Amino acid sequence: MTAGLLLALLLGGGLGAGGAGWYFRRLLRRERREKQRQMEAALRRQVDEVFAVFQAIDGGVYVADMDTHEILALTGRDRGSFDASVVGGKCYEQAGAGRPGPCLFCTNRILLDTAGQPGPPVIREFRNPWNNAWYLAIGRAIHWFDGRLVRMEIAINITERKRAEEALRRSEQNFRELVENSLVGIMLIQDGEIIFQNPEQQRLLGRLPRSFNLEEFTAVHPEDRGKVRESYRKISVGLAPQVDLDFRLYTGGRLDDTALVWVYCRARPIDFQGRKTVLISMMEITRIKELERLLRLQDRMSSLGRVAAGIAHEIRNPLSGINISLATLRQIYDQPQHRGKVEDIFRRLATASGKIEAVVKRVMDFSKPGQLHPRAMSLNEPVSEALELAGVFLSKHRIGLEVELAPSLPPCRLDPGQIEQVVLNLLTNSAEAMENLPREAVRRLKITTRVLADGVELLVDDSGPGLAPGVQEKIMDPFFTTKPEGTGIGLNISHRIINDHGGSLETCAGKLGGACFRIYLPASAV
Repeated sequence: MTAGLLLALLLGGGLGAGGAGWYFRRLLRRERREKQRQMEAALRRQVDEVFAVFQAIDGGVYVADMDTHEILALTGRDRGSFDASVVGGKCYEQAGAGRPGPCLFCTNRILLDTAGQPGPPVIREFRNPWNNAWYLAIGRAIHWFDGRLVRMEIAINITERKRAEEALRRSEQNFRELVENSLVGIMLIQDGEIIFQNPEQQRLLGRLPRSFNLEEFTAVHPEDRGKVRESYRKISVGLAPQVDLDFRLYTGGRLDDTALVWVYCRARPIDFQGRKTVLISMMEITRIKELERLLRLQDRMSSLGRVAAGIAHEIRNPLSGINISLATLRQIYDQPQHRGKVEDIFRRLATASGKIEAVVKRVMDFSKPGQLHPRAMSLNEPVSEALELAGVFLSKHRIGLEVELAPSLPPCRLDPGQIEQVVLNLLTNSAEAMENLPREAVRRLKITTRVLADGVELLVDDSGPGLAPGVQEKIMDPFFTTKPEGTGIGLNISHRIINDHGGSLETCAGKLGGACFRIYLPASAV
């Protein structure tokens, strides 16, 4: 019982039925009004809190009556040309661009469910014609202070995001145009499927089927398929962060020599669209390979020029023996008592002729330009051939040669002619480096082969002046030379030859005080 009712009973001695009913109705109305006021106050505080948030961000929020379209509230930092004067007006009057009639949301009531109650929010993006800014709008129906349904729309300024998206779109478009018109062939492979080929890659490889199987890919030259497959396997299983190789390729779907080109290829794993992808870039280098072939030939001829004295000496001695033997044979060939001597002279002529033929063959093999034709053999074989060819040249320069060739080297897959060229180039470089030493200086050159855990090693160590500071980093660069009349291609070509064999050529610390070069070659599995 309330305090008012108790007081009335005490003073009045009771209430009649009519008086009590009137009093209770009045009291209930008062309590309902108080609860309504408290509820409205709570709703106002909640809306005020929402509005306070939008005072601190780029955006705004407004409330409009669902039936009359009257704007009940508007706030936010980013209201464009709107101000407090629009409150009380109609929402469709502020639609801009002269758009007549009620706004879409209010008219179609799409913010309400089928029962006429607030439904899920509706999200859209629009451009405000008043300030040309983009907004993300979140609209939904809510109950206002007085219980009526109103529309609240929260607008967040996304102009910078839109600009960034447009800049990204233009950047992607520019990048795609760059890739599409690139002189480098580009291909992306995901899970064994080709997901992208640019036009240059299609020119080189043709339009490949989506499913990519390297085992069935016949465009690679048969002699290069092994290294291409092995390189792709290393990338696919994660054994290498990147592989670079060159190989011969048949273009245009034709398997004849007229369609054969050289390509330089780089493959590396990347993350594309959240998935592991292999990026393959490819460039035709047929012209470069032809120039390289000519440079190799030039370097071989240059090397042969350095050892010409030795070659002349090796041929001159057998020729002198042949001339002496012929002069003797002319005098005694028809005398029966000298039959045994004549036969001996013929044998010596054949031996001398064989020596000359061997020298000529070695020179021809050395000077012959050709592709890499490796076979399993000991590194000591081409090293010995190069030492024999350079023997007289080294003696002429008064160079003491020390040779330590390890016995029973494991076989490596070598092209003997090309390895001989590399060794001969290193020998002649060392000899020329020691040419300007004082006459009394000791000239030493040491050649060593050793067995390693996974291959073999060759060291060429000399007692010359060594490499000047700053030269060591550039010594393998093409056309870099310290010789007044040098071409600067010898070491670069030698470096490329060793790389083609899967090995490495580098400078190292020697024991004789001059320059020292180290060649590593992997052992053959066959």
